[in-house]
Amino acid sequence: MKRALLISVLSLLAATGLRAQNVALGERVPELKSVEWRDGAAPAAAPLTYIEFFHSSNSEALRSLDRLKETVEALGGRLRAVVVMRERTERALAMVAPYRSGRIGVAYDADGRIFDAFGVTYVSFGVLTDAKNRALWMGNTLRITPDFIEQTVQ
Repeated sequence: MKRALLISVLSLLAATGLRAQNVALGERVPELKSVEWRDGAAPAAAPLTYIEFFHSSNSEALRSLDRLKETVEALGGRLRAVVVMRERTERALAMVAPYRSGRIGVAYDADGRIFDAFGVTYVSFGVLTDAKNRALWMGNTLRITPDFIEQTVQ
């Protein structure tokens, strides 16, 4: 009985771990085809894209967006950012509005397809991709800086 319970628990943990991350470094990431762009506009093209998964309930959400905005501005035309969110509440929209620019776009993922395709289980989480849509780095957005991205891209 104990052995069967242990096997069940380990199987559940293994399955959860496998589903927790659908992105592998160096591999292509899911495309953002099913999103709806706020104001109907994607951010300007750039050699690097940072995809930020956002939820207003995250206590670090604004700090992450501040860091992302600083990084995008510092790298100029080399980096664009896409903030992917499921929410359309007034609170969430008010939180992301100051960050929207020509280099930072906001995308709605109302049905959760993009969150699921990337295997996102926590926020702040982001993925840095190259021009060929391959994952270069992924993790907590608070870790990124212009220098960090420069080192990662080399």
